[in-house]
Amino acid sequence: MPAKPAFFDTVHTVQADEIDSQQHVHNLRYLQWSLWAAHRHTEALGWDRQQALQQGVGWVVREHTIQYRAAAFADNEIVIRTWVHDMQRFASRRKYWICRPADQTLLAKVETRWVFVDLTQHKILPIPDEAKGDLIVLPDPPPLPWDDDSPAS
Repeated sequence: MPAKPAFFDTVHTVQADEIDSQQHVHNLRYLQWSLWAAHRHTEALGWDRQQALQQGVGWVVREHTIQYRAAAFADNEIVIRTWVHDMQRFASRRKYWICRPADQTLLAKVETRWVFVDLTQHKILPIPDEAKGDLIVLPDPPPLPWDDDSPAS
């Protein structure tokens, strides 16, 4: 059985419809890319979103922080690298680097605070042991994509 990834890469090519009136990627796309990466990473770790929904539980975003550092443009290939930074009783912080490897540019740093909820009661729940067992906490950031030899996922 392959090892679970402590960090996870999502590769994306910027599409023309992601460009705003200022001729660069619209700010909301960085958030969307982060959410895609989080979902793909948790799936790679064994999280079954459909099963959780059937049980009436799931992860919900409580807070986002985005620090924009450089612009992305149409046809740029980007990497969204994500990892679980910490886990408390009710919440977990996930971090992301959105990068353009072609010129080794860090485009944005993103952080999301997730909480585990009962979707029928709209109530925050303690993170179950099963979910804690699936997630790998990486308190120190991984290398940037151009500083490591890991394949992009």
